[in-house]
Amino acid sequence: MEAEIQPATGCTEVAAAALVVARAVEALGAAPVRVAVTVSANVYKNGLLVGIPGTDLQGIQVAAALGAVIQRSDASLAILDFVDDKAIAAANAMVAANAITVKFDGRAPDVVYFRADVEAGLDRASATIQGTHAHFIEVSKNETVVYSAPKTSSGKGEEADLGVYSVAEVIDAVIRLSPASLDWLIEAAEVNLAAARAGIAKHQPLGRALAGWKNPATGVDAGAARVQLLSGAASEARMRGLPVRVMSLSGSGNHGIANFLGVYGFAQEIGADRKQLAHALAIASAITIYIKGFTGRLTAFCGCTIAPATGVAAAAVYLLGGDTTLMIKAMQSVIGTFAGMLCDGAKLSCAYKVSSTVMSAIHFARLAMEGAYCPAGEGIVGRTIEETFENLGVLNHRGMQQTDSVVIQLIEKNAGMLD
Repeated sequence: MEAEIQPATGCTEVAAAALVVARAVEALGAAPVRVAVTVSANVYKNGLLVGIPGTDLQGIQVAAALGAVIQRSDASLAILDFVDDKAIAAANAMVAANAITVKFDGRAPDVVYFRADVEAGLDRASATIQGTHAHFIEVSKNETVVYSAPKTSSGKGEEADLGVYSVAEVIDAVIRLSPASLDWLIEAAEVNLAAARAGIAKHQPLGRALAGWKNPATGVDAGAARVQLLSGAASEARMRGLPVRVMSLSGSGNHGIANFLGVYGFAQEIGADRKQLAHALAIASAITIYIKGFTGRLTAFCGCTIAPATGVAAAAVYLLGGDTTLMIKAMQSVIGTFAGMLCDGAKLSCAYKVSSTVMSAIHFARLAMEGAYCPAGEGIVGRTIEETFENLGVLNHRGMQQTDSVVIQLIEKNAGMLD
């Protein structure tokens, strides 16, 4: 969990694009006159329309220009914390001068892949990120490698290690951890809570609407409504480009928002104590990481809803006093219901997906406690929860191979990039 939960400002795709360019320019040692960025299809899809923190701008091209100007690779995925008016003006000038090009490589070596090639005069430099959003595998200047690290795969990162254990074993191990050792997870949740409050304060459309809903004495589940508001407002703020920092999970800020605010908001609403909250956050985080070991970090289906919502459902059952068997039943219901939700890139609709699935995770937890759940062995739901997670991986890697290319075409068409 310590390896997979990290701070990030802005969508991790645009943050990583800024990061890889910054590192390349630092190696170059001069202001670049040309910057060429190559990314995987999955990264391109996610970064094409998403807002840039602290600006009213969107997309990888602007993020790359900001990275060239800011040159703070030491900040890692929080590099966009350093966006200011001067940086925006300089980045816009580079874009206007056609100094920044972005393309995707359909045969990139990993779904998480960023390469920046920069030049000034006779000098050239490059930097490459692969496997995880901040893992540099190579930096070079004038054909000389100045830094290298082992290559990793987005499907074989830290999270893949959990797959050697059963889900029940992971949950049992998490529950046995001392609450004091998990305090940092509560602190991480509070970072994301601050992002939600910032979104609500800005009176954005989704956050404003959800905050205005009144919960009658009967009917609406107050806990579900609470997590819908917090997760929706935080994701909306992030997708719009508000300058908010969140704690990401498995390389995704929206994963972190759904995971932490889904659990934190529900725990607050039902009056759980700090010990219960710490263990619930750990259960949800571990389950999300476990799932990503099967699916990889970037997926054709909406990973930022399905994986963390599954973890939230398990954590909610725990907070309601349920055992591991009931947690598994709630998790099966989430995947049985939402496995086919499409990822069509990072943008405002992500907030609607995140808030809706996290809210549903609370409902599925309550349903499981009442004996209602998606039966094992039906549809994509496996005979065991581990088999269900494996099925998700098969769905992504084999069943939806052509989906991303079609989605990219549709996104570019809608954005006016294609006739």
